[in-house]
Order: sequence, then structure tokens, then C-alpha cells
Amino acid sequence: MIPQIYIGEDWFTLDEVFKSYFNPECGGVDIFIGVARSAPEDGDVKELHYEAYISMAEKVVKEIIEEAKEKFKIHHAVVHHRTGVVPVGVPSFLVVVWAGHRQEAFSGCRYIVDNVKARAPIWKKEVFNTGQSQWKEQ
Repeated sequence: MIPQIYIGEDWFTLDEVFKSYFNPECGGVDIFIGVARSAPEDGDVKELHYEAYISMAEKVVKEIIEEAKEKFKIHHAVVHHRTGVVPVGVPSFLVVVWAGHRQEAFSGCRYIVDNVKARAPIWKKEVFNTGQSQWKEQ
């Protein structure tokens, strides 16, 4: 069974997540996948280290999903965020939103992504190829 909200080291496939919910009234499904990256402006990142206050983060994510349901009339959302070491090129954040129409799905997904980044107690440390590291705001 795929959890609706998951914060931890495991990763579920997109296929598993997509198949975890079905509603014939949902014609729009929006998917956001955040992938660890190394861009010149980021200083040659090798990997990201994520830490979280998991029980509080799950509570905050649940609140955010409920807000999105009210604001955008979405039917369902799944939010997964990795903790631990995530190398460049590997997914670390997944949001999938089901709604009646694409615009609701797009708006609800963006709302959830932006608010999880701003409000959930999940922290990221960038580790550079030089061996140096720094904590960064989500």
C-alpha cells in the first residue's frame, strides 16, 4: 500500500503512486518530481542531505493537502519527500494531484509544492564536490 504522505528514505515508483488512487471523476492528474541538481549557480553540488522532523512534517503536509482540497477542489493528493543522502540526478520530492480538470490539478499541485517547501520542517544540506557543505533553505 502506498502512503498518501511519506517522509523517509524509501522511494516508491511513479507507477505505484499513480495506481494508488482511482476516481472516474478525475480527468486531470498533475505530477511534480523534484530532482537533486548541480547547477553552476549552486556551486557544483555532489549530493543533498535531507533531515526532517517527520511527525511534524507529516502533520503540516496533511494540513496543506486539506487546504488545497478546499481552495482548488482537488480530489486527492500524494506527497512523498526523501530524507537521507540524495545524489544529483535522483528524485527527492514527489507531489501527485488528482482533480476533475487540469487547471484544478495544476493549481493544487503548485500550491502543495510551494507550501511544503515553505512550511514543512524538512531541511537540506548541499554537499559540494570539494567536500564542503552548507545548509540551504528549501
